[in-house]
Amino acid sequence: MLIRLLRNTKLTLTLALTAVLVFIIACGSSATSTPVPTAAPTAAPTAAPATGGGAAPTPAGAPPREERPTATSAAPAGAPPREERPTATSPAPAASTPTAMPQPTPVPPSGYLSATNRLVYAIGAVANETNRPWAGSRQAYVQYEPMLENLLAKDVEDGQITPRLAESWEASEDLSTWTIKLREGVQFHDGWGEFTAADVMHTLKVLCRDDSRLSTCGGVTTRSERGDALNYDEVLEIVDDYNIVFHGTRTNSNMLFYLGAQSGEMSPWSVKFWEAEGEPGLDEKGLVGTNTYQYLDRRQGSSIIMEKIDYDHWSGENPEFQELEITWIPEDAARYAGLLAGEIHVADLPIDLQQDAVSEGMELIKSRFTSNDVSIFFGGSYYATEAESGELGKVSEEAYDPEQPWNDLNIRRAMNKAINRVELGDFLYAGYWEPMYIDGFHPTLEGWNDEWVERYDEEYAYDPDAARDLIEAAGYSTDRKEGPKGPIRVTANSYVSPGESELPQIIESITQYWNKVGIEAKLVDLDGSEVANRYRGRKMQNQVWPNIIIYFPIEYYVNIAYTSSGVTKHYEDDWLNARIKDLQVTYDRDDRDGIARDIGDYMYNNHVSMPLFWFPHTITVNPDVVADWVYPGNTVPRLCCAAYAKAAR
Repeated sequence: MLIRLLRNTKLTLTLALTAVLVFIIACGSSATSTPVPTAAPTAAPTAAPATGGGAAPTPAGAPPREERPTATSAAPAGAPPREERPTATSPAPAASTPTAMPQPTPVPPSGYLSATNRLVYAIGAVANETNRPWAGSRQAYVQYEPMLENLLAKDVEDGQITPRLAESWEASEDLSTWTIKLREGVQFHDGWGEFTAADVMHTLKVLCRDDSRLSTCGGVTTRSERGDALNYDEVLEIVDDYNIVFHGTRTNSNMLFYLGAQSGEMSPWSVKFWEAEGEPGLDEKGLVGTNTYQYLDRRQGSSIIMEKIDYDHWSGENPEFQELEITWIPEDAARYAGLLAGEIHVADLPIDLQQDAVSEGMELIKSRFTSNDVSIFFGGSYYATEAESGELGKVSEEAYDPEQPWNDLNIRRAMNKAINRVELGDFLYAGYWEPMYIDGFHPTLEGWNDEWVERYDEEYAYDPDAARDLIEAAGYSTDRKEGPKGPIRVTANSYVSPGESELPQIIESITQYWNKVGIEAKLVDLDGSEVANRYRGRKMQNQVWPNIIIYFPIEYYVNIAYTSSGVTKHYEDDWLNARIKDLQVTYDRDDRDGIARDIGDYMYNNHVSMPLFWFPHTITVNPDVVADWVYPGNTVPRLCCAAYAKAAR
């Protein structure tokens, strides 16, 4: 019921706008479409198992995956909407120590050049418009990935870690020291010479600047100091031009992530260019990398444009489009209209517009893996009292609001149980979603516990009556009873982010579920950068927000999201601060799995967030221009690997 009118209302507005938008889009005009949730279908929907592109990647070295958990429903037609308990499967054990070297991703066919000179890919927003990678966020790397290469990569077909600018790697037994052999003969764009170890050192120094907004420096170096205080020769030993050694101060199980298996921050760019041109050169000429596309132009507030290199790339990859433009258009209806008008060839669209686009002759391409998860976060969950690093404990304590309703565990349970995940998941992801029991935990990652599935009905599953009981027991009002504390009031932040066009629909739908049990939720539209500023600055008191996050290693994700030293501060307390440190210094596989499970149990029992779904990334394409695009989906740009965009013949 809630979802059907959400779709119909938005579709009506979209179609009304489309004719106008098609006419004016070449001039850059756009219109805004705001979803309005309504009622659920007459029968309780079910979540289909992820198939085809819905499989999650097995970590490098892990045994073969077992079947994913699925949600099923046996509700008869006409039954009230309810959420059915997903079924469990046994998880794959935690990944073993990554060591060495699969073969690189097979080179795609080359030699064909599309009649469409410039491939235009439209996203909902870009986190930061900048040619300075250290000044942006990880999400900003969607702009850089076609130009910069990582030391390591994800195979586009099977998701395994493969060599890229690094030919091979190995780790010490305790994972503190990482030895890397770099590929020889790789050329930088515009004649800036050969890629060597000096470029890796340059990239590390830039990411460790005092004004860097990225967390990469501490992750790669395992050190808290930055800038001039960091002894780079201790951190990164340059043996020769093509051999380097990273020396950590502790176990670093996330090193392959930072070296580019998923993250892009350590993608090297030319030190010779930097020494000759400096920051002004970045504004004029962009980043000088080694990938198959090079910088051409940036249109502030609109797009970044790249062109195919005019020499043979070392990998043999040969893009079939001469130019690539990534453009940001916040309005869903405007991206949709641009796609129909032929001004846009690839677009991130919410699910309702994806289906409408298919009816208009467009096609959907899904990532090879279940690559993303989405959760809602309890802002203001600042419960740490002991100093985590410097004055962080004190800052957290000062940010604590004792009147915030979800300081009470039962309110967090109630807000979870008010959400009909099956209904929402089927609407948003059309049978390609799978349940998530704790934010960030997947059966293929370390720490998985089948008990979370067994207890799901009691703790999380959709039950509005139980939600009301919990709210009333805490003294708050519901739609059936007045409480001495009055209703729960919450500000729900709505925004768009690259590759995450459905975020406004998700948060608006969930506010409607909460309204049904008496929670007064106020929607506020914000820019994505403002949302980031609020959670980074501990200014999310009495606010919630959604986020779509890629498949991350558990240690990495919990550290950035659920500790006082992390950047997003979804939930922080003294226990999590301490326990993640135990994981960071442990390298035995079984011991790590036990610690990760302890962390997962704690997060599950304390309802630290509102986990929703896992799902693949999906793009909508004009089949007259794009025949296929093979990509894993579980990398930071989500839609990566521009050389694998196949032109229609």
